[in-house]
Amino acid sequence: MNRNLKTLAVIFSVALNVTFIVAHVVQDLRRRPRFVYEELDLSAGQRAQFEAERDRFLRTHGEFGNGMIQKHAELLDLLAADIVDDTTIQSKLDEIHANHRSLQQIVIQHLRKDREVLDPDQRRQFFSVLKERIKAQGAPGPAWVPRGERRRE
Repeated sequence: MNRNLKTLAVIFSVALNVTFIVAHVVQDLRRRPRFVYEELDLSAGQRAQFEAERDRFLRTHGEFGNGMIQKHAELLDLLAADIVDDTTIQSKLDEIHANHRSLQQIVIQHLRKDREVLDPDQRRQFFSVLKERIKAQGAPGPAWVPRGERRRE
């Protein structure tokens, strides 16, 4: 039983970390004064394509993000219950992982559509800016650990 709880704790921690990372990335991107494509020298046609795709992506991403939040809240409720049912928790984790995979596929599809609009130099700059923004976010970690206390090894 003790081993099952340790395994469950590790799985739960990983799932929460992934969720918090995704939520953090989305939140930081929303706070940015400019979208990545605005840092590129785009033609009017390219800009229109990016903006249309951006709006579609943000709607879809928001819907998935809200679903992920709900599923994590449900997982916490299961863990907070007087009787912890490992089967139900595993089922909820499976739902969360499936949603996360779907969300990642949506992100990849979005980036592939974006890259089709760009010439090779713009594409290099686009992905360079994305990488720099990801690196600038700092070390990921669970919400209960203050940001300054998270360490990157």
